[in-house]
Amino acid sequence: MSQFLVFNVGAAVFLVGFLIRDVILSRAVFAVGAAVFVYGFALGDSDFFALLWAVAILLVNMAVIWASLRDRFTTPLTTEEQALKKEMPQFSDGDFRRLMQSCSWQTLDASLQLTEQGKQSKTLYYIVSGGATVGKGGKELEVGDNLLIGEISFSQDVPATATVHAHEGSVLISWPSKRLKRLLKRKSLKAGFDALLSNDLAEKLANDEARSASDD
Repeated sequence: MSQFLVFNVGAAVFLVGFLIRDVILSRAVFAVGAAVFVYGFALGDSDFFALLWAVAILLVNMAVIWASLRDRFTTPLTTEEQALKKEMPQFSDGDFRRLMQSCSWQTLDASLQLTEQGKQSKTLYYIVSGGATVGKGGKELEVGDNLLIGEISFSQDVPATATVHAHEGSVLISWPSKRLKRLLKRKSLKAGFDALLSNDLAEKLANDEARSASDD
């Protein structure tokens, strides 16, 4: 097989890899393409550095595939984490595991203040089950589960806009703000988290409109 034909086959394999949305599978296809290029360079008197780059691409892809498989198939998620994963489809399996490794779970034996209006919150909360009382401007309202608490203070680095008390018996997960911001330097995780924030805001706005309509 001629070197020219091998290079064209390798380029076609790379093109197929770009069309695949599954990260691990696309990486595997890229690794095959890199291997084809390595074979092509070995057929003739090719530039040494070109061969070296092809080998480097192959090795990097293999390393990323291994890391992705490790993230996907390491310690199984708990029953609670599996249920929560369904509420957070914005994250890949690997990114969701990273979120879970950085958070703390707690079931409240008594009501707990999560944020205080006008003060910077150092923790981001997510109500897994139960609910909370939100106080703002002398008014109080009740919110349910599957909601972020302290997200405005966290995302905009401003004081909390409301005082929130989680109800007794509620199940919460929490992330220290500094740790979570370091974690969100990972682009894929940041994209998933931004989508989660958008969905959370949309749900809260819908709930506010529903309450306003019922008051009328």
